[in-house]
Amino acid sequence: MKMKKILLCIMMISGLSLKAFSSDYSNFKNADIKSIRAFTKDLGNIVGGSTLYSARALGFGGFDISYKGAYQIKPSLNDTVYEKNKVFGIDYIQMGLGLPYRLDTYIRYGGNDGLNVIGGGVRYGLTNVNDQLYKFNVMISLNYNMGLYKDFYMLDYGAQLAVSMKLSNYVIPYISGGIDSLKLKVQNSNTSELEGKSIYDDIERYTVGLRFKIKWFNISAAYDLYDTRSGFNASLGARF
Repeated sequence: MKMKKILLCIMMISGLSLKAFSSDYSNFKNADIKSIRAFTKDLGNIVGGSTLYSARALGFGGFDISYKGAYQIKPSLNDTVYEKNKVFGIDYIQMGLGLPYRLDTYIRYGGNDGLNVIGGGVRYGLTNVNDQLYKFNVMISLNYNMGLYKDFYMLDYGAQLAVSMKLSNYVIPYISGGIDSLKLKVQNSNTSELEGKSIYDDIERYTVGLRFKIKWFNISAAYDLYDTRSGFNASLGARF
């Protein structure tokens, strides 16, 4: 009972903190090509972030809905779009559905400050679902996300491999690693030569996190490493 009370308090605090960080994209039109290249990586880190918190397949008819956030601790040195030395991120609503043969699918929508992001993906459990203590679940995930702002849009294609293991009825750690391919197209810029220009890049992402579970309710918190930049993600929701 004491553990349940502690986890409920963590859920309430996390639910409030997910909205604590915002982002401002109004300076994008003033950015030069060097800044836009750095911004492409920074934006890609959070557009494709926080897609999963478990390597266990939902199972046929299973359902998952959660409120998520993906954040980077500070922008890259050459990125003049985001405010210097300030946390930035994106919040999402994500829904997942379990299909036969250890397949899951999901869709999500989010954004802030004029940026809208929509995405989805499919996952496949590489191992049979196992809810025993100290047994591994392994999953591969393929993701697609699109971010749209009045001055640019981004396409993000990603693949991840995730592993999770149940340590107790309440605590389930997980790790994941993957790579994303990014495309950002400039639609409006104060430098006319940049309008219509497309920037391509790839990023690696690695995550170590914990999921806390009380019956159907779940909360997760994780540390992210994007190439040379650090971030974090959080999730609050229900899984049936």
